[in-house]
Amino acid sequence: MTMNFSDQVRAVTESAIACGALQSIPTVAEVVEQGGLRFLVRILDNLKRKDEARARLKRAGSQETNPFLPYEAALYVGEAGDYHRCLLNKFNVVEHHLLIVTSRFEPQTDLLDVRDFAALAQVMAQMPGLAFYNSGEAAGASQSHKHLQLVPLPMAPFVETPFSEQLNSVREERAQRCERLAFNHVLLRLPPGLFEDPARAAERLLACYLQLRDALGLAEDTSYNLLLTSDWMLMVPRSAERWRGISFNALAFCGAILVRDEKQAETLLEAGIMQALVSVT
Repeated sequence: MTMNFSDQVRAVTESAIACGALQSIPTVAEVVEQGGLRFLVRILDNLKRKDEARARLKRAGSQETNPFLPYEAALYVGEAGDYHRCLLNKFNVVEHHLLIVTSRFEPQTDLLDVRDFAALAQVMAQMPGLAFYNSGEAAGASQSHKHLQLVPLPMAPFVETPFSEQLNSVREERAQRCERLAFNHVLLRLPPGLFEDPARAAERLLACYLQLRDALGLAEDTSYNLLLTSDWMLMVPRSAERWRGISFNALAFCGAILVRDEKQAETLLEAGIMQALVSVT
């Protein structure tokens, strides 16, 4: 019997909470409107748990420890094809945050390939959501082992994501810019019903991914963020990970911003969120 990823994620989440393996980080969320766009700004309520875990690794001299090899058994969801496995994000901000990890080590800076998209398509066929990939340190990658990520939609209180109105306004299956979004990017529409056939989806997603890279003229070592839903794919080249000490990963480019504290939130709101995103692309 084929595993249902959505059901399995919920079941593993319950057991991982019960045994203490899943250590969610609470946030305070606020919807902010600037320049005719709406953003979801999350302020971390307590980073102590994650910081303590990192400190323990440093004291043990294990700064390069790979949390995926070996992985924590209590966070294991299941296999996605022959080359990937799914794990819960241990320090999640969003409930049911899933990691799609290569079974053997591959660098996070490697290009995505058809096997990566096949694993992603298999999961998204059963668990639709927002998938993303942070390629390189400048893109906000915190782990060097190749992994895609998937978070459920919608991002309440939005119908999908904060920028869904803008992203869904693009109707053509070709690389283009969305004029409402000022940061450097290219975007295209995905064919309807693509994930009904995961094998077909993998080939098409790879072709779209390469098309976006070509449109941006990315060198192989250029950091970038990739985001996609069942409707669209977005690629953002990165020139820097941080702006005034605030780190941005892929989710920032669909309007979901995460900051460490109130001070960072105030700094960002005063300068302008979109201006900060422009400065790191």
